[in-house]
Parts: sequence; C-alpha cells; structure tokens
Amino acid sequence: MNKILFLFSILCFSLQSNSQQPVLSWNSANTKPAKQIDVEIAGYTAEGYYVVNRKPASGMEFSPTIVIEYFNAGNERVFVKDVTPSRVEDFVNVVYFNESLYLVSSLFTKESGKNILTATAILRNGNLDKPVQIGELSAEKMSGRGRFNVAVSPDGSKLLVLSQPNYTKDANEKIGIALFEKGFTKKYSGEQTYGYEWTKAVDNEPYVNNQGMAFILKKTDMKGDDNTFSVFSYDGKALKEFKIEMEGKRKVATIVQAFSPEGDFAVGGYYTEEGKFKAGIGKALHGTFLYRIDKAGADAKIAQATPFDKRKDIIARRIIFHGNNNILMGERYYVSSQAPQRDPSKPMTNENMFERDYSYYGVDIIVDAFDATGKFLYYSKVDKDNTSRNDNGTWVSYFAAVIKDKILIIFNDDKYKYDDKKRIFIVGSPRIIVYTTIDPATGTVAEAQPIPNTGPVGGKGADMLMRPDVFLQTGENQFVIRAENPSIYRMGKMSF
Repeated sequence: MNKILFLFSILCFSLQSNSQQPVLSWNSANTKPAKQIDVEIAGYTAEGYYVVNRKPASGMEFSPTIVIEYFNAGNERVFVKDVTPSRVEDFVNVVYFNESLYLVSSLFTKESGKNILTATAILRNGNLDKPVQIGELSAEKMSGRGRFNVAVSPDGSKLLVLSQPNYTKDANEKIGIALFEKGFTKKYSGEQTYGYEWTKAVDNEPYVNNQGMAFILKKTDMKGDDNTFSVFSYDGKALKEFKIEMEGKRKVATIVQAFSPEGDFAVGGYYTEEGKFKAGIGKALHGTFLYRIDKAGADAKIAQATPFDKRKDIIARRIIFHGNNNILMGERYYVSSQAPQRDPSKPMTNENMFERDYSYYGVDIIVDAFDATGKFLYYSKVDKDNTSRNDNGTWVSYFAAVIKDKILIIFNDDKYKYDDKKRIFIVGSPRIIVYTTIDPATGTVAEAQPIPNTGPVGGKGADMLMRPDVFLQTGENQFVIRAENPSIYRMGKMSF
C-alpha cells in the first residue's frame, strides 16, 4: 500500500512539473507568398484565421506589398491573395474589426479635392467586399493630401481613425479623431489642436481600448534630438496630455505599448543619457521607464523612470501583466551588415552593386518588473545566443506570455546544450525548441528544457525552425504559432 502511494505521489509531482510544458502540432508545409517578410496572425474564429504578410516598400514602390492568406479550422490554407493597393493609393493598415479583416487605404483625386479613406473587407473566400468610406481630408493637390492612421481595440469591437491634414506654417498641429463601432456606426468625431507647433514631419500613433477610450503616442520634438514623447487621451470631447518626462539628459531609446486586461494604457521601454541617440550596435542604455494611464484616460497610475547599471543593445519587446505587476520584456537584439565577398573574376552589375550581407543577433531575454505604483521589483535574464544570416532573423527572437501564473518563454537553442552526455560546443548542432518559466512575483527563472515531440520543426532532420515571436492567443492556454525557413512555412497550434 505504501509503495502504491509513493508511486502515486511521484506521478502527481511529474504531472504538476510538466503542467507548463507546451504541446505543439503542425500542418503541412506551404510555399511562402512572394517577398513575404513581416507576418501577423489575425481574426481567429471557430471557422479559421488570417495571416497577413507585409513587405515594406522599397526602390520605386509607393506602398508595401500586402498578401493575405486564410486558414480553415483544420489548419489548411484556403487562399492566398495579393491585396497591395494600386500606385495611386496610399496604404494605411490591415485591421481585424467587427469580425472581418479590412484593408484600409486612401485615394486622392483632384476632381473631388479630397483624400478619401476606405475600408475594404477581405472575405473568407478570398473575395473583396465593397469599400466603406470612413474618413476624408480636403486637399487641393496630391502633395497636400495629408495622411491617415487607424487602430482597433484588442477585442476588435472599436475602430479609431486619426486624420492628419497637411502641414500649415506658423500654426499648431491639428488632427481629426473618429471612433467607429459595430456596422461602422460613428460614436464620435471631431477636430483637435495640439499645443505644439506644426512640423512637416509628424509622428502620431493611435490606440483604442475596449471601452472606446482613444490614446495617441506622439513624438513631440520632431525638429530636435531629445526623442521626447507624450501620451494623449481623448474621450470624444477633449485631449488630455501625459508627458513622458525624465530628469537631466535622459531620453527615450526604445519604446513599446500594451493595454492591461482592465484597459489601462501602458508605455514603457529603455532610456539613454547619451547626447544624441541613434539605434545601433554598442549603444548604451541607462534605465527603464514605465507610464500607465487608467482606462478612462483621466489619471496616470504610474509615471516612473528607474536607473540601472549600463546595458547595451536592448530593445523593448512587450509589456505583460500579472496581478498588480507590470513586466517589461526586452531583448539584446541588433543587426549588422557588410558587403559580401565577391569573386574578382566576375564583373560587377547593377544587380549586385549594392548587395549586403545581413546578420541578425537575438541574444539575452531581459525582464524588469514593477508593482502597481511603479516601484522596481526585480531584474531577470534568460540566457540566449542566436545568430542568423540573410534570413530576416525570423527564428532568433522569443515567445512570451503568462500561462498558469508563470511567464512562459519559448525560443530556439542548440541541442548539444541539453544533452547530458555532450555538453560541449558542437559545430553544426541542430537547433531545437526549448522553454523556460519565470515566476512573475519573484523573477526566479527555471532551467530551460527541450520541448518533446516537435515533429518536423526543430531538431535533427527538421525542415524549418519555429518563428517564436509570431503567434496569436486563441484561448486561455491555446495559441496559433508559426515555423518557417527561407522558402516554406508551417502554421501550428500550441496548448498546455
């Protein structure tokens, strides 16, 4: 009897220790859409989900290349469609709103004297619906047409349109703000004026929470080098400014935004004290900053800057929340480039004259945590050392989310590090998918472990690696995930 109880206790401990272990499944490989670079998973329902592929404009292109894919409930690809706006249109965004995926673009015509903003639904069969007008700006000529930005709430129920007219000399900057709800019902719209002088270049990033409160992250020193920002809230009546103020020579180096589960607006990142900051290899950072504004846009719950011993090359990745704690996730990440080695016997051509070799470095995972008042709680680090070349760095970063009261971290790593018999460096060691957890209350980091049974992704004989920073949460402990190599990819599902 005692033996049975002992074995039962071992089994219970084993199940408890593996409760955080991810279970992965993958679909069949698909050919990548041409020129695919940036990827977003959007619009998950019981019927399926979309994958949005974007390649930034380059050369003589005026808009990014946008390719949409749709996958059904069985994780099978239904269609691939290029929805890149025409050369006479301006691409604005692709958003999932009101249970539909929309291509948002604008078109100026001299005849109308207007720049018209429209949203075009991309249906689940690949067809495009009739465009819906959601904004307009008066303009006499193409060069003065202004621009639009749009954002959706985390639950997809609210659509915010930010209209930015053309620059007017010796005036304060003006914007238009409109909020739409289900069926493109307009809840409010109006024109607002900042307390800042208008500049030809502007930087306004809109956000909206599930309650319909608008927030704008604005860069306020477009002519200077101080890299200063403010957050503006808007309730349909008036703008309220929250300046991101730091003492002395401190200035924002890298910044990221998130909404808390309650709808509070949080921005945070890292600051530098260097005289003139430009992102690049070896740039020093001197502390963190965190601002959290309540969901009603009325008060700043946190406005805090915290110095640390000098670090380098960290970018802010995300802010996550656990209880009263605000957790800033960063990564030592940088990109280097150099001219490729050339065969001296081959002539230089227009095609290879400007070629560059790019290396992508995704190194340590950095965690800084703060309590409900902004008081610093702990600093943690997860060791990681990934480098790739000429592949857009698709596999070098990491996944992070709160699962079962732990921060779950997933990344690719060298297999030899997890082999008790071969814990020595091995050239060409296959890369596998590993995970670790962090206690969000204390910052304690668990030892990283390989994820078993990852199929054709990661490990010896695998045809691709997981792209860990591309994912979409579809349930309490469920995610859609992705793996790829330079030519093919797989979509997958992860559960706990």
